[in-house]
Amino acid sequence: MSLKASTLIAAMLFALAPTITRAQEFSADVVYSDAKAEQPSNNSGHPTSKLYVSGDKLRLETKGLTGIILLTDRHENTAVALQPAKKTIQQLGAGPSQYFRVNDPDDACSTWQSIAAQKITCEKVGTEVINGRETVKYKNKSVSDTAITEVWIDKTLKFVIKWQSADTGAELRNIKEEKLAADLFAVPSTYKLATPQKGSSKGFSHK
Repeated sequence: MSLKASTLIAAMLFALAPTITRAQEFSADVVYSDAKAEQPSNNSGHPTSKLYVSGDKLRLETKGLTGIILLTDRHENTAVALQPAKKTIQQLGAGPSQYFRVNDPDDACSTWQSIAAQKITCEKVGTEVINGRETVKYKNKSVSDTAITEVWIDKTLKFVIKWQSADTGAELRNIKEEKLAADLFAVPSTYKLATPQKGSSKGFSHK
């Protein structure tokens, strides 16, 4: 290969690098639904949440009375809950198991099984288009009232954009692939560690 050709290929890869990086970062609205609803809806009675994802880092801003913000880093194996109203931080044993990234959307069972809060029996169902985005659907064949029963993994984002459990489900809407600020995934320096409460959860609920 000539030096000119090698230089041209290198230049093309360099130009594509920002696009590849941005594909790993996105924001989206989380729309919840009840089990009986055929589709997630803004009128389901559950306030929508806001999700930000950058690599292995996740920020989930819940709405409603608590307004808790969840920050997780799967690479560092950390999960914390922020309470902006009190400016406190609480350490969690685990983050939400329904949201995760995979290396290969077409072969994601092992990743889901390693992330799941409970033991699951994973089965690949097939491809399905969700709001114009191609996904691969997986089903949990294990019977449980609390476990996630189905997930849909976006083939481009390599991330779960829809999930369903026995009593509720959620779908990511208004997905925007964009560069995200690093401080979205950092604990503010003004926050203090919350006093542990008896019977507090070690993990994070579905919503």
